[in-house]
Amino acid sequence: MIDPGAVALLHRTLLAGGVGLVPTDTIYGLAAALDSPEGVAALYALKDRPRSQPCQVLIYSPSVLDAVIAGLDTTAARAVRALLPGRVTCIVGDPQRRFIAAAGETPGSVGLRAPDMSGPISGLDFPLIATSANDLGGCDPAVLAEVPDRIREAVDIEVDGGRLPGTASAVIDLREVGRTSAATLIRSGPSPADVRAALERVGVALRG
Repeated sequence: MIDPGAVALLHRTLLAGGVGLVPTDTIYGLAAALDSPEGVAALYALKDRPRSQPCQVLIYSPSVLDAVIAGLDTTAARAVRALLPGRVTCIVGDPQRRFIAAAGETPGSVGLRAPDMSGPISGLDFPLIATSANDLGGCDPAVLAEVPDRIREAVDIEVDGGRLPGTASAVIDLREVGRTSAATLIRSGPSPADVRAALERVGVALRG
């Protein structure tokens, strides 16, 4: 059970431009408020990630997810609703550049991640920019102890969600789904068969 007080402190810390170490339904990640230039810059620096590389947009709140999906085209929205919340990152078009802070050097698309989690953490009512809490090529952390010490020492706050499954999310490219009725599997994730079945239920084939 995630401590409500820790989530309340996380909420304040991220809005103030801090970086948090957070649980998801797969692994631990680094997160900052998407609309905080200070937080975004700090996250990239802490991860030692070039600004040219994109990050995902992480959403815990059901109402925020609904608002984000409402801005997608009809076919993509239907596919995203079939997959999220869940252990999937959905790459979709972002023609209005709502999420440009996470886009790296390729604005116009975004990876949406909405963990299947309830409780206090679903009260984080703003979108986050996020990446895995590891070094390049390092293991996907299932517990806080597996996060590199340099990262744990540098974040402004960490939220303990206990032991997590430890397999990073699937990554599904939905950018052509409106034209082809097909999505592309980029990374298998923990349950590719479930992803395929969810998409098939809304008339979308999965390639790869």
